[in-house]
Amino acid sequence: MPRYPRYVCADCRALAVDQYGRLVEFFNTGFLGTGCAGSYRDDQSAYLSDQCWINGQRCTAKEARFGGIVIEVTEHE
Repeated sequence: MPRYPRYVCADCRALAVDQYGRLVEFFNTGFLGTGCAGSYRDDQSAYLSDQCWINGQRCTAKEARFGGIVIEVTEHE
């Protein structure tokens, strides 16, 4: 079974928006590829959530196991 079965590809990551449609991006906060934080793409101000929407689908960003960021489609609640 894959580690991140619902991951979002790099092309789709570029489409990530907040709940109001403003473009967001996620990045590591630590020097060694650890931590996860977000910012708005237009002015780099802090985005204080790990949730985003891509093509209308709710997604969650998190630190990947060996560094980097992975965004996955959130399972239906």
